[in-house]
Amino acid sequence: MRISRTHALGKDEAKRRVDKLADALGSQLGVNGQWCDDQLDVSGSGVNGHIIVADDTIDVDVQLGFALMLMEGTIRSAIEDAMDKHLA
Repeated sequence: MRISRTHALGKDEAKRRVDKLADALGSQLGVNGQWCDDQLDVSGSGVNGHIIVADDTIDVDVQLGFALMLMEGTIRSAIEDAMDKHLA
């Protein structure tokens, strides 16, 4: 699943907010993240992906394991809600 948002935060502030976003999602979805330059790699039980912070966009790309694919709509909503909250 891919989700994108535009921002006017500047890359450093966007990365700080993505950290908060990742913390919120980590508690909801049980994922952990590790930064590599402007990409936050996330993984957890049945979830793998990354969040890329660019100058004016934030792109989330997550692959769900088979069991979690049944909950894709709920997970997508949780990610979108967290992005809207933390990137506003």
